[in-house]
Parts: sequence; structure tokens; C-alpha cells
Amino acid sequence: MENYYIKNIDQDFLASTALLDVIKDPVFLMKKDRDSFKYVYVNPAALTILKMQEITGRRIEEVLPPEVCQRLMPHYRKVQSTKESVEFTERIQTENGEFIGETMLNPIVSKGHGCLYILAIVRDVTERERKKQLLLDTQREMEIERKRLKSLVNNNVNPVFEFDQQKKFTSLNKMVSEATGFCEEELLGTSILSLVADDCLEETRSNFEKALKGQSIDFETSIYTKDRQTATFQMNTIPIIIEEEVIGVYAIAKAITEQKETERLLQESEQRYKSLFENHPHGIMTFDREGNLLSINRRIESITGHTLTELGGELYLSIILNEEAEKVSNNFYKTLSERQPVQYELTFRHKNGHLIELQVINIPIIIDSHLVGIHGIITDVTVINQAQKALIATKKELEVFWDNSTDPIFYIDTKGDILKVNPAFEKTFGFTEEEMVTGKGTIIPPHMRHDQINIVGRILNGETVNSHDTLRLTKTGKPLNIISSYSPVRNADKEIIGATIIYKNVTELKMAEKELLKSQEKYKTITESTFDIVTMINLDGLIEYVSPAYETISGYSADDCIGTSLMTNIHPEDSPDLTESISSLLEGGKPATIEVRFMHREGHYIWMEVSPTPVLENGEVKQIFTISRDITERRRLQEKIERMAFYDHLTGIPNRRTFDDKLEKAFNQAKSTGKKVAVLMLDGQKFKQINDQYGHDTGDAVIREMAMRLQSCVNSMGTAARLGGDEMGVILPAIDSLEAAEDMAKKILRSYETPLCFNGVNIKIGAGIGISLYPDHSIDEKQLIKFADLALYEAKKIGRDMYKVYEPDCMEFRG
Repeated sequence: MENYYIKNIDQDFLASTALLDVIKDPVFLMKKDRDSFKYVYVNPAALTILKMQEITGRRIEEVLPPEVCQRLMPHYRKVQSTKESVEFTERIQTENGEFIGETMLNPIVSKGHGCLYILAIVRDVTERERKKQLLLDTQREMEIERKRLKSLVNNNVNPVFEFDQQKKFTSLNKMVSEATGFCEEELLGTSILSLVADDCLEETRSNFEKALKGQSIDFETSIYTKDRQTATFQMNTIPIIIEEEVIGVYAIAKAITEQKETERLLQESEQRYKSLFENHPHGIMTFDREGNLLSINRRIESITGHTLTELGGELYLSIILNEEAEKVSNNFYKTLSERQPVQYELTFRHKNGHLIELQVINIPIIIDSHLVGIHGIITDVTVINQAQKALIATKKELEVFWDNSTDPIFYIDTKGDILKVNPAFEKTFGFTEEEMVTGKGTIIPPHMRHDQINIVGRILNGETVNSHDTLRLTKTGKPLNIISSYSPVRNADKEIIGATIIYKNVTELKMAEKELLKSQEKYKTITESTFDIVTMINLDGLIEYVSPAYETISGYSADDCIGTSLMTNIHPEDSPDLTESISSLLEGGKPATIEVRFMHREGHYIWMEVSPTPVLENGEVKQIFTISRDITERRRLQEKIERMAFYDHLTGIPNRRTFDDKLEKAFNQAKSTGKKVAVLMLDGQKFKQINDQYGHDTGDAVIREMAMRLQSCVNSMGTAARLGGDEMGVILPAIDSLEAAEDMAKKILRSYETPLCFNGVNIKIGAGIGISLYPDHSIDEKQLIKFADLALYEAKKIGRDMYKVYEPDCMEFRG
């Protein structure tokens, strides 16, 4: 009965194939055939896809690839077992490419509720799916482009913002807020023209109008920051054009305030250095390659008494003593051949006939790698004794700082000999100060002595040497890796008399760097235990790893900085140098250590010494790692040491160097304002008698008391300085008349009327004062001081506390 029913079903179905033949969608009638299914009917649309003529009667695995059969058979079996329709989507590779079909399997159930037949109808959704995928791909590309643009704006080191047709801010990155001081909420919706400085307003408005008309414009402008400071930027505008209409403008602003200031300072420096030759405290003679004297400065005339005409040509050699001529000639040609500075001494005959001893430094003049001449730097060597005294005084002052330093610090003279070391030096190297000073100990490896000689030479040329990588030996012979810094020390005449040297023991760090190359795990262990910050950054400048020292030194945790730019928290003035250093590494340049300011989490800046190094794989830079050290204390120490050069160690008031600088500034100010400048020279009465009678301690007490009372009288009206011994000077700038200087002299003399009580003895403090006035008496600084000294000399002749005003012909005493 069942077979009859199925047979009737076949006949009924076959009778309806005419209808199925015209259906455009593929139709299949499948019949159960043991563990598979065979094709009973296939309409023309299906034959077109399968590219077969004889399909009816064949099993499914004989027609379709095995992998397709594996996906289809479970659906057919499910329909047969559940007698419910199943719908699914299938992809098939045909000769015409990929075919995507949306298939509906329908069970044909017999009267006995069996299911031998399944009708499959396939709808071609290939085009629909392709369009859907194309839409998804387009949306994904748009999202990627949107994120790229957002990343470009947000991570740009320059301020980037967008404004609309009304020139109002519509979006901005964080650098805009950093540059202006305004937060994002304060700027959005406001006109950018409200920030533009008045003198740039019209030009900036015009350029923004051009940008809104579709032009890309580059121009400079200045803005007012929130604290009403002026900042200058190089502005680049990019019109935002949608469907041929400008809807807004992107603007990228590069801060050039520092650049402009640098240009201004450069122009100022060029003008200043034009006068450097003429006003240099040392004598300078310039020769061409043939030894012809081209020029001399005024100091040469002061030292030798000769003018350029008198020194020129063969006369120059005739003035030099016969026994010195060969030395001068040999050293001249030695400088030419070695292209290095050469120093020597010679005896020279002054125009007045007496002999003077000179120190000469021949410095080659090299332009574009060509030696075109020689500068001869001439110094009267009698100043060496003064330099030695200043060296010892400075050395004593430095001990206050050296005793508390954890880094080795020591002091050398111009020959490179050690004069003093701090406790940290003894602890680090094992040598006592006596062993180092007497030459019994040495920390320089034999093969590196030439390097030390070069360093001393650079110091004598006035160069400050920072972060010099070297090797030193302890008393036991243990080698230490050292980062050294050399700072020249000058006396009151601005002559170099030695150098302060600070060592940083980086032996452990160097070992850590070697271990880093051997094993990543060892690298991690070392970096997490070092006191310096180790940072790994990728080629996009983003931080991938920081050592624990980062939190200890900066206050920020690792989570605060991972994924952020290396330039985050770097002082805006220092970030270009750090960027340039890393860019140079990426371009194959050599690593260079730089010093930058870093914003601590508590809001203050600390000084960091940063050493970027490339990580190479097969010669290609894959990452950059930096080693950063907190050098805030070292910078503070160096600044204090440098400051000591400007103040007298006994009295604490300015010294001769500061006095000369203040007088030069007072002259420059007076030239522009038309005011007068007074110089008062003071000298104690019977100071030698006080020293002889009561001792040098009492003499020092008198000098300190004189300086204190003098400083109290002058206060903010001018500058009081100790020039040497009991000789002191006062500069009164920007005064209107001589009366102001006389009033000051009277005030000073009155302040000395009260005796000084020292060790139970009342000691009378007396002084004589000489006064000279710019421009009344002279327009030359040194001559004005000389005239004040002459007036002081006349005042002290009287034998009692007096002051005297310099008058060329007739002088009147007042007291």
C-alpha cells in the first residue's frame, strides 16, 4: 500500500515538473538511498549552476565535492528524522565563481508518515551577500579612517583644532589646552579670534577667511594664553571640503615662541660677539697662514704697549727677543700642521722697554675644514698667583656641598692634578685624599690617560663636558664604569683656573645593559631593580614598558604611562630636543644623552638625564629603550657652585667679577636713559695696623663688618662689592646728579662712626672714599674706576674719614 502511495506521489510530482522547470531558482527533489540521498529531479536553473547534464539517479556525493557533502548531509538527515523544514545558507564554488544559495529543505511525508523525499529549493543570494559584505567592508574602512584621523589629531605633538564657518572651535586636542592654558570646555563654541593678539588680528582673520574659501594657508600668528602671556605659532590651515563645500577648517599650530626668541637672541649674540674680540679681557692677535699679523684687540695694546701698526710686518719679530723667535716660529707652524691649539710661554719686550712674561695659546682658525689662520690668545702670566688663590678659596667653599654628596666629586687644577676629593670619592675608589693629591694613587687606566689629557684641554678652552662615558679603577684594581661631568671654574678675571668634576658610578647599569643583550628575562630582572628608569617604546613613540623606578622617581605608576607617548609630561621647551634625539636614532644616528625637565605627579618639574638607545634586529631598529636618571640634585649643586664665582667668600657680598658686570650694565642703561652712574671706591683706615696689632681674625671681622654696614647703606640703590683686602666699591646707577653720590658717601662714613666690639676690644672703623661720575669724568668703565681710585688716594692723604670727588684740575675735600 505504501509503495503504491509513493509511486503515485512520483507520478503526481513528475506531472508538476513543467511548473518547476520555469522557476528561476534551483529546485532539487532528493530521495533517501540507504545512507545517502539521490537526485530524482533537477530543474534547468539547478543544472546551470552544477554544469551537468546527467544528474537524475546519481547520489549526492557523486555530484558535489566531499567537503560540500559533509556540510549538506546533516541538514538532509535532520529533515528526514524531524520531518520539519530546514533553512540554511551554503557557498559553492562554480566555474563562474562563488555561488551563495539560501536553501530551504522541505520534507515530503507519505501516508505512513515516512519521509523518503525531500524537496530542496535554492534561492540565489550571491549578489545580495556580496553587496552586504561590500557595505560591511566600506563601513569598516570608514571606521578605520575615522580612528586614524582621531589618533592623528589627539596624539599630535602640536596643537590641532577644527573651526567652523563662524571661526568657532568645534574640536581640539589636548595640546591646544596645554598651549593656551584654557580647558576644552572654555574653548569649544568660542571664536578662535578671541585668542589672537591685537597686532596679528587682521592678518589672522584674513588668512582664516581664505582657508574657509578652500585655500591651504601657512602663516605666523600670536595668541594670548590664559595667563595673558603671548605665544607665537606657525599656523597651517587645511580646509574640510564635503561635496565641494567647505564646512570647516583643520588648523595645526606649531609653537615657535622659543624659535623666535632664539632668533632674537642670535641676532643679539651676533652683535654682542662682534664686540667680543675688541673688548675681550685677554689679548688677541690674528694671523694669516703665512704669519702676517692681521689684527689685534685693545687688550694687546694694554699688555704690550704697541699698536697694530707697530706690531705689523717684520717689526713684530724685531720686538720679540732673539732667543724667543725660534720658539714663536716653531709653535706657529706646529699649530698649522697639527690643526690643534698649542700653548707656550715667551718673554716679550714692552714698548716702555721692560720685559714681560706672556702665555700664548695658538688656536687654529678652521672654516669649512680649511685652516685659514691662527688666533693668538695672550695673557700676562702674573695673574696665575691670583688664580691659585681663587682656586683655593673656591675649593674650601665647595667642601660644604661635597661632604653631603653621594657621588664622587673632586677638584683639579689646569694641569689636571687633583687638589681635593670628597668623602664619596674615598668611599667609591678606596683612595684617601692624601694619596690622590700626592700622586700615590691613580684611578685612570694607563690606556685612557690620553683621553683625560684631551678632557683637560677642552676645559682649558672653556668647554663644559657633560655625561662623558669613561672607565676608572678602584684601589683594588676593580674597574668602574663612570659617567663624568666637567665644569670649568673661573676667577674674578674670568680666567679658567681649574675644574669641578662629578662622577656617577654606572657600573651596575653597564652590567645590566650587557645582560639585556643576553636574555629578555635577565633584562627584566635588572631593570626592575635599578634605581634608574628603563623605558621601552615602540616606533610610534608609545611606551610599552617602564621599570619600577619610574614610580619611585616620578610618582606615576606604570599603568599611568603604558600606551602613552614618551613626550607626555616632558617640559614643552625640552620635548623638541628629545624628539630630535630619538628621530636621529631611527635614521641611523649615534645615541646621545640629553637633559630634560619632567613633570612630577605632585606638579613640580624634576631634571632627568635621558639616554635613548636603539634595539636592533638584523641591523633594523625595532624598538627604542631609554635609561633616565634623576639629576635634579646634581643640577642644583652645579648652579650653587657656579653662583659662588660671583660672590666674595669672606663677606658674602658681590666680588670684583660681579662689580664689573654691574658697572657694564649700568653704563649701557645710562647710555639709553641719559642718567648718570657714580663709582665710589672705599679703603679702610689703618687696616694694616689693625691686622698687626690684633691679628688676622680681627682683620677679617673688620672687613666683614665694613661690608655689612656698606651693604646696609647701599641696599637696593646700587651694588656694593668687595674688590680685595679692605678695598670695596659701590656702583650707583641711574642717578640724576652728583649730590646723590655725595649723600651716599656721607651715609657710609656715618655708618662707620660706631666702633666694632670684637673679643672685648672696641676697634674704630674708618674709611676714605673716592667718587667719580659717568659721563662727567669719563665714558670708559676702567678709566672711571681709575679716577675714583685717584680721588680715594687724595682723600686718604688727609688722615681722617673723608670723601673726595674726582676733579681733573682742582679737587675739593668734603667730610
